Amino acid sequence: MARVLYVSQYFVSGDQPGGVRHWQHCRALARAGHQVTVVTSYVQHKERTIPEEFRGRRIVRTHEDGLDVVRTYSTPGYGRDLRSRLSNYGTFALWSLIAELRLPRPDVVVASSPSLPAAAAAAAVARARRARFLLEVRDLWPDSAVAMGLVTDPRVIGAARRMEHYCYRRADRIVALTEGIRDGVVQSGVVPAGRVSLITNGVDLDVHPDPAHPARLDVPDDAFVAMFVGAHGTYSSLETVLGAADLLRDDPGIRVVLVGGGDRKPALVQQAADMRLSNVTFVDPVPKRQVPAYLERAHLCLLPYQDRELFAGALPNKVFDYLAAARPILASAPVGELTRLVDRAGCGWNVAPEDPAAMAAAIRAAAADRTAAAARGAAGREYALQHYDRARLAQRFVGLVDDLAAGAR
Repeated sequence: MARVLYVSQYFVSGDQPGGVRHWQHCRALARAGHQVTVVTSYVQHKERTIPEEFRGRRIVRTHEDGLDVVRTYSTPGYGRDLRSRLSNYGTFALWSLIAELRLPRPDVVVASSPSLPAAAAAAAVARARRARFLLEVRDLWPDSAVAMGLVTDPRVIGAARRMEHYCYRRADRIVALTEGIRDGVVQSGVVPAGRVSLITNGVDLDVHPDPAHPARLDVPDDAFVAMFVGAHGTYSSLETVLGAADLLRDDPGIRVVLVGGGDRKPALVQQAADMRLSNVTFVDPVPKRQVPAYLERAHLCLLPYQDRELFAGALPNKVFDYLAAARPILASAPVGELTRLVDRAGCGWNVAPEDPAAMAAAIRAAAADRTAAAARGAAGREYALQHYDRARLAQRFVGLVDDLAAGAR
């Protein structure tokens, strides 16, 4: 048994909205016999608020799902602007560092990026306490922020690049979430390819669609529902979805449902109201465990991205939710990792990104032949169970930690 310190600013359990990758991996580590301590922020990431029970406190230790969880302060209320985002990253890095130094010496430190400052602090702790260090890279930061135009100051970019390379150099092993991220890490020239492993997100074999218990939606029972479930944020081009809905307003049998929250949601709700899109329904964020019930009500699931080269390497967590629910996928994305998956699995359709007319036409076609659409959804689930079994992927992660722990002794 090894002491594993797992640092992630965004640690989401099944009772909360968002991706549960860290929660699944930590539970797998605990089942394998490791003593796992998680250090995370208590700020609710989707709402960007501080829960009442944590107000006035900086470090709070709890026990959740067989894990020791240390929740720390970070500034709430951050938005898309660089100043508030850096404040949020920096305060979590500071308080997580303080929390980590108060804990018993770990054998293995695992850190997930983003956020990059917290990962760098964890790398420093691993070095100071002579622990092995595993870095998980879920986003090529700062590359993605630069590509999106969110960071333009050369001084900030330079500092972030040095921090990124420090994390890479300190890591005994690196886990990449997608092929594009793996290639980006290797192309940095800081680490050899042999130290980088690909462990994607996956689907749960024990999660089955339940036709008897769909979620209740404010749409007609016989409507064809095109649904998006996820963050209404910077990366997803939900404006394209609203544009498609505008073109579909003449068909009362088709409805668009957007489930989730995020910094772009208020503007999207206002845009839909200004466009008088009565065929669009917004739903507040739901806990991860409730997502299958909402997807059960969907006939088609949407994955809209901006037309940027950055998103050619996207393979988001929500695609695996869609596959697990046996729902066909309409990907509006640059040609790349996501579009190849849709083609290989035969699980839906690909259209050009940021093209409302192409999206609307694909939704109409799917609605016109629901049987064929359902068959594509079933093919997607079967493909995912063969290639993206979350339990097997988690065991690969556990194996990496096992190897590092053995070397730490």
